[in-house]
Formats: sequence, structure tokens, C-alpha cells
Amino acid sequence: MSDTAAPTPLTSAYESLAESRRAALEVIDILESFSDMYIGVDPDWVITYINAQAEARLNVRRDEVVGRNVWERFPDLLGTPIEDAYRETARSRRPLTVEAFYRAANLWSETRVFPLRRGGLGVYFRDITDRHNMEQERERALDAERAARQVAEQAQLDLAHQATHDDLTGLLNRAGLRQQVEAYLALWPTAQITVLLIDLDQFKLVNDSLGHGVGDRVLTAFGQRLHELAGPTDLVCRFGGDAQAVVLFDASPEEATRRAEEILAVARQPIESCSQLTVTVSIGLARTDDAADLDDLLQQADAAVYRAKAAGRDQAAWFDEQMHLETVRRMQTEHDLRLALEWDDLFLVYQPAFDLRCERINHVEALVRWQHPTRGLIPPLDFIPVAEDSGLIHQLGEWVLARAVEQAARWAHIPDLRVWINVSPQQLAHRGLADSIAAHLNRVGLPGFHLGIEVTESTLADRDSLTQALCDIRNLGVHVAIDDFGTGYSSLARLSKFPVDVIKIDRSFVTDVLTARGEAVLAGIVTLAHATGAHVIAEGVETEAQLAALSALGVDSASGYLLARPSEPDHLPFPRASDRSLRGRPALHPSLQRLLQKLATGD
Repeated sequence: MSDTAAPTPLTSAYESLAESRRAALEVIDILESFSDMYIGVDPDWVITYINAQAEARLNVRRDEVVGRNVWERFPDLLGTPIEDAYRETARSRRPLTVEAFYRAANLWSETRVFPLRRGGLGVYFRDITDRHNMEQERERALDAERAARQVAEQAQLDLAHQATHDDLTGLLNRAGLRQQVEAYLALWPTAQITVLLIDLDQFKLVNDSLGHGVGDRVLTAFGQRLHELAGPTDLVCRFGGDAQAVVLFDASPEEATRRAEEILAVARQPIESCSQLTVTVSIGLARTDDAADLDDLLQQADAAVYRAKAAGRDQAAWFDEQMHLETVRRMQTEHDLRLALEWDDLFLVYQPAFDLRCERINHVEALVRWQHPTRGLIPPLDFIPVAEDSGLIHQLGEWVLARAVEQAARWAHIPDLRVWINVSPQQLAHRGLADSIAAHLNRVGLPGFHLGIEVTESTLADRDSLTQALCDIRNLGVHVAIDDFGTGYSSLARLSKFPVDVIKIDRSFVTDVLTARGEAVLAGIVTLAHATGAHVIAEGVETEAQLAALSALGVDSASGYLLARPSEPDHLPFPRASDRSLRGRPALHPSLQRLLQKLATGD
């Protein structure tokens, strides 16, 4: 018989309970020894256990949470990925791990939810706030690096775009056009190229009279119109200033001409952002059927632009060989004119106008002449347009002003004599013209009434902004004349708002004065001019019959080859300064003497 008594059921139960308690205590010891936080919940979401790490991190006490519903005690879990993990594990009985932020404890945690064997859930969650902050910092650094890389890449793209595009209009610039043409020809080497070079007519006047801001808006609006007209393979370019170009590939001459007509049409449309300002353009076209250098085509198109401008602007012209010769000659003229201004190779002659009432010269018009060392006497129509297009007109105008004022001072002893100079639109639009005139008058001590300026009628048409410039000049005592009246687009009624002292009738009206219609038109001009207080001078008188008709119509003064040709100062029939007796008539042209005798005798 054994000395050890057999265990009774009660003893076994006690030992089993003690073993379970020891196991539970061991589990609790394990849970409490974890650095991770732990919470246990039963199938009804009641909290059954929370370890010390969770108490401390969540800032709760065990006796406050055990036995409470987890969603009621920790309501900030609702709507978070943590809640989703709890409920998914409870449903599927599969463990899940999720990283999420618990706002109530300002805690980023790695949460592992697993099903308990007897029901309920066990939840381990580790504080990964520091790790998450480090990851965020690293991500911010990576974001900053990516952003910096994007900025650098965009800067490179911007630089590349700026190198090939115009800043103002966004169109291709010269370098960009060349690049695109080369790329196109690399794919289609046999492609035919047509260049349309476009120049805004009198654009400098827009800048000078309305300001560069308006000029920029005009360029931008017109560039947008060109872009909208362009086809899928067309290239549109701005070269700077007011020059723009369109390059067409494999376009027939007829197609290129139609495109030029479309451009002319859209250019004439008022620009709404510039107070309905209307501009026109001149277009030069050049085309090649074989491989050609782009610069050669542009040069040819440029020559065609000059032809279009010379023909009256607002039109297109094709390049031909004659244009090439004209372009070379024009470039040589510009070069020689610069030298002539530098070396003082120009001179003035004076065209007198005779007063038909007091029988003497009362106006002389200063006309610039150029005696070229090899080409001889160059007509003004051959070099004045070159001066205007090249910008030399300001230097040339200043030279004429200085010499004319000096000569007017030598004639200051002659009563009521006025010396007139022609002023180009560019000069009039220049804000410093009045100051320049005043400086030259003061330099020689000449009163302003001895000087007058002539501007063409077309200069004032649609340019109300020039009124102030004319007023500034008249305030100096200088008179203002409208030259070649009748050839522009105005009327005397409209011109009456400008400060005008003299109307110079164009020779075309003088030629027609012997016809009934011509006489009626000229009579109306004289009547309206006198109504505005303007003196009337008829130009281009070539016959005594014309002179007699003009006198009968009340024209105040007349000039022309019948009366006197342009001459140097010493050859004009003026009294000398030493002659104090000016009551007698100066030597008159025989035609004028005969006319005055006829009028006096009534023959």
C-alpha cells in the first residue's frame, strides 16, 4: 500500500484553480513587462484588461476603464482605421495590423488586433510617433528635393523657352524660328518654304504718340491674331520691334497670297483693348522651290516689304530681282546718308511763295538737297523715305532746323517773311521737338514768328494726340501749316480743331483750277480756310492762267516754277539788310509782274 494518498476531486479542483491563477498571473506579468501597450476586450466590446504601459500612455487608470465599453470610453477611436481593424478582426477572426493616429492621446501607433481563443480581442499597440515623425521629416526632405528638382527642370524649360520665344507675344523669336525650320527640313528635306515678313505701318508713331504700353498691347493683339490664322505646320515669329513673320511649308504662291490677304484683313480690325485703335501692315513675300538659306528668304521678304510700303502701305508685295537691286541701293543710300550728315554734305535751297496782295515774297520753304560725290544730286524722294525708315529722320530734321533758323536770322530785317521747314510724323510725335525748336531760336536770338513748320495732312489724320505737340510749338510763336492739303483723309472742318495757321493747297488742285469742277472745289477750300482764319498758299503754279484763276478765287500766296524755282539764299530776289528803304517792291518774277499789271489795268 502506498504511503501517498490518492488526490480527491476537491484537491484536484483546487490544484487546477491554483494552476490557472498562476498561469493568469504569468500572463499578466508578461503583459505588464511588455514595452508595448495592451488592451483586452470581450465579445461585447467590454474592456477586460489594460496594462500599465497603456494606462500611462493613454493617461487613464485601470479601474476607470476595465468593465467599460471600449467605444464609450474611447470615443475618438470611432471612424478611424483602428475601429475598422477591431471590427474586421471580430468578424473574420483573423489578425490585422494597422498604423493610425489616435487624436485623444496625440499618438501614432502600430496596432495589432488578434482574436482571443475564448472570444474577444487582444490589442497590442506600439508608440511609433517618433518613427512616424522621422518618416515625415524624411518625406518632407524628399518632397523638398523633388520640388527643387522640379523647379530646376522648369527653370531649364523656361530658359529654353525664353531662348526660342518672344517674351511679349509668346511667339517664336528668330532663334526659335531657325530651330523649327531646321527641324522641319530634317524630316522633309524637299519642302518648299515661303516667308511672309510683316511690318506694322507707322508703328513708331503709335509708340511715340500713345506710349509704349499701348504699342505693346497692339503687338500682343496682332500676334494673337497671327497665331489664330496659322495652320498646323505654319510657324509664326516676332523678330523684335514691329517685325513679325509667318513661314509656310509647301504652300503654292496662290495659297501664300491668300494668307497675306487674310493677314491684311485681320490687321485692319480695331483693337478693342487700345480704344478701338486701327493699324495696317505691309507684307513682303519670298519663296523658294529648292533648298535656300532662311536668312536669304528673310532678306528678300524684307525688300518686298519696302516695295509694299513705297506703294502706299496696307498691302503685300512679292520679291523679285529688281527688288534685290533696290534693296542694295537703299542700304547704300542709308550708309551714305549717315556719312553725309556726319560730314555736313547736305545743303538747303529755298522755294519762295509770293503774296498776291502785297506783291512780294512772304514765305520761303526750306528744302534739303544732297549732292552725292559719285551719284550726283539725289532727289529727296530717294533719301527722305530712307531716313524715315532708318530713324535718321530725327538727325536730318535737326540739321535742317538748325540751318533754316540760321538763315531766317539773316533775313530777319525783311518784314513779314517766314521760313518754313517740313516736319515728319516721327519728328512731330517726338516729345522734345518743341524744346529743340526753342533752343535753336534762342541760339540765334530769332523771334518765333519768323519760323513755321509744315506737316502733311495725313500726319494729323486720326492722330488727335499730336494736337498738344502743335500747341506747344505754336506757343513759341512758330506758325503751323498743313502741307499738300487735299491728298490725305481729312477735311477742313476736322482740321479746324488743330492749331493751324496756313493751308498749302496741293498742286493737283492747282492743275484742275481751270476746269469748272476744279474751280468750285478750290473755291470751297479757300472759303473754308479763310473761315478758320488760315492763310492759303497754292503750290505748283506753272501757267499764268492758273495764277490768274487762283488770285481771282482769293488765294493769298502762290509758289511754283512759273514764279521762281528753289534757289540758294543769295539767288532769291530779296532786299539787302543794308537797304533800309523797303517800300519799293522787291524784284518780282516777270510772270507775276505781268499778272499784277493786268489785274491793275483790268485787261
